[in-house]
Amino acid sequence: MKDFAKYVDCFYGNGETDRFFDSGLASKWFYIKAQCGNTIPHATLPFGKMSVGPYSGGYPAGYGTHYPNSCGGIQKLGDEMTVRGFSHLHHSGVGGIGYYYNYAIVTPFERDLSEIYNYTGIANEKARPGYYACEFKGINCEFTVSKGVAYHKYAFKNKGGQIAVDFSNNGLSKVFKNRSGSVDRPKLTIVSDNLAVFTCSIYDVELYFAVKVEGVNVMNKLFVDDKYSQAKSEVIANFEKGYGVAFSFDGVEATLKLAYSTVSVERAINEINACDCTFDEAKENAYGVWNDALSKIEIETDNDELKTKFYSNLYHTMVKPMLLADESVLGVKGRIVTDISTFWDTYKTVFPLQMLLYKDLGEALVETIQKTSKTFGKVPCSLALANIYKCEQQAKALSVYTLLDAYHYGVENATIDVVEDVFKRELQRDDYLSFINTGYFERYTHILDVTDVCFNIAEVTNDSSLKNTAEALAKNWKNAYDADGLMSVNSPYYEGDRYTYSFRLQKNIGERMDLVGGKKGYEELLDSFFGFNKESVSQVREIEAFDEIESKKYHRFQGFNNECDMETAYSYIYVDNHDKLCDVVYECVNRSFGVGKSGLPGNNDSGGLTSCFVWNAIGLFPVTGSGKFLIGAPSFKKVTFKLFNGKELTVEAENLTKPYGYVESVYFNGEEIVGYEIDAEKIVNGGTLKIKMR
Repeated sequence: MKDFAKYVDCFYGNGETDRFFDSGLASKWFYIKAQCGNTIPHATLPFGKMSVGPYSGGYPAGYGTHYPNSCGGIQKLGDEMTVRGFSHLHHSGVGGIGYYYNYAIVTPFERDLSEIYNYTGIANEKARPGYYACEFKGINCEFTVSKGVAYHKYAFKNKGGQIAVDFSNNGLSKVFKNRSGSVDRPKLTIVSDNLAVFTCSIYDVELYFAVKVEGVNVMNKLFVDDKYSQAKSEVIANFEKGYGVAFSFDGVEATLKLAYSTVSVERAINEINACDCTFDEAKENAYGVWNDALSKIEIETDNDELKTKFYSNLYHTMVKPMLLADESVLGVKGRIVTDISTFWDTYKTVFPLQMLLYKDLGEALVETIQKTSKTFGKVPCSLALANIYKCEQQAKALSVYTLLDAYHYGVENATIDVVEDVFKRELQRDDYLSFINTGYFERYTHILDVTDVCFNIAEVTNDSSLKNTAEALAKNWKNAYDADGLMSVNSPYYEGDRYTYSFRLQKNIGERMDLVGGKKGYEELLDSFFGFNKESVSQVREIEAFDEIESKKYHRFQGFNNECDMETAYSYIYVDNHDKLCDVVYECVNRSFGVGKSGLPGNNDSGGLTSCFVWNAIGLFPVTGSGKFLIGAPSFKKVTFKLFNGKELTVEAENLTKPYGYVESVYFNGEEIVGYEIDAEKIVNGGTLKIKMR
């Protein structure tokens, strides 16, 4: 197999962005969200249950130097990152979701137990898919993963080293106060000289940890704060600093394995015992798993920087969500997809990409949505190892969009019955009552969320009663707009303004354009939104600059700094000006997204931005829920998809002699595609999409 993983930069998007421009179309766009990527370089697998890497307490994944941020520039904890050990379970690219994980902090130390609470710098960081390494207090530290197990390998300079596992942590640095929480009902137990277990409840999720050290003459002791305990089992009642287990061993090297389960201690121990390979074998296996995952899309280009950019974006799209097998999270049991943080960030571009490529993920996602709907009576916007269901103000019915995508793609368990079942239950939610009775939500964007789902449901359902209900509710779409054809001034807007949401890819786009006089009026509004006829703007780079950003009121595209309007450029298809779509896509691929730690223009939010880049670079874009794809502007001579159903889709760009060009014509399997729109059914059946450029 070709080595695709060699192009991945695991540090891509870890830092503050440098995506600022003084000229060109990208200089016309205005960032309203935090100017950093918030990704992590930690060792994990695609959709992995476990991740492992340095714990600095930084926002939002326990890595780096960032303070909590939501807009503008980034306040720093310090000039250099300092860490106190290496933690497990981390988010990727998220913002203020209310829960931050970072459990089981493992710290190698040489003298006193009290050292494990001290922060210090690290050196020689390096990472590749499935592997991370650094030097910590002169100790060589390496990490990899195998299925649900995190591997640690420590090489001390001198004999007498020890390894402590602090199980008391939940969240980020205590400096942030409200970014960490309690660990409830904690109980530590020594099972044998080299094995200990820990049970607890965090955010009402039962967690069972097992940790095992492999070395010469391994011994362990429980500890609370700075003192060792002689007890073999202890329920922790009072502590100031932390509690856990410390391992000693002869020699200078030891390997630690850590696993968790949501079902039982025995399950966690069995996961460790099932991983009988060496650290180096696990490291190579992890790289192979990532290489296989990345090989699902093969690109042909002579531009090595573009290869790095593409596979780094694809990699950071596949880190989340977590796919758990035979587990139990908040009453949802079996095969579970969690760490959906949130549907708002993932339903447009992340899940369509993942479902097209990975069979297990797609089927598990459908199963999770249906089981969650039955368990809770609804599908919350955020599904995680936490009982916190924030973000309901973001949108409505997003899980139904995902089910519709799965149905159109032919995911095996995404039957029309499943789609109808979840949709009916969503309509019965208390927070839908106002819409059902009056045709209005408090947030008018929610009107469009639900009415567009209704348009799409009505098109595919076999239930005549449901079809009638959906068609009746869909008629409320006009309630979202004012007389000027833009979103209503009477509504609050999440992470944007009325302009941000006025150019959605609605099912009834023709009727929508009629509100502004048809295609000509709609194009004029689009041109203003994207700045084609406007001056460049200056980004607000002050820290937490809410007021400054609000005062600008540019009413512009957010420039791939956020997910709200990432698809809006494709509206140019419906005004018969595909060239302007190409202009926007070119800026996206070549300027809005860069390389290195500073390469992302905003929070990646579980892959929201990186997946958008992948679609734009390929030249194909999903219209979520509709069963349609739109043709964009390809950046590669050839792209080959290995689809989840075993078929192949090839996207070929003819006459791609410049960094980008304009589309002249499109053919699928020899048949001309008129209108730059193609059915999902054709895509998933495979074939050749040929895009002729000029």
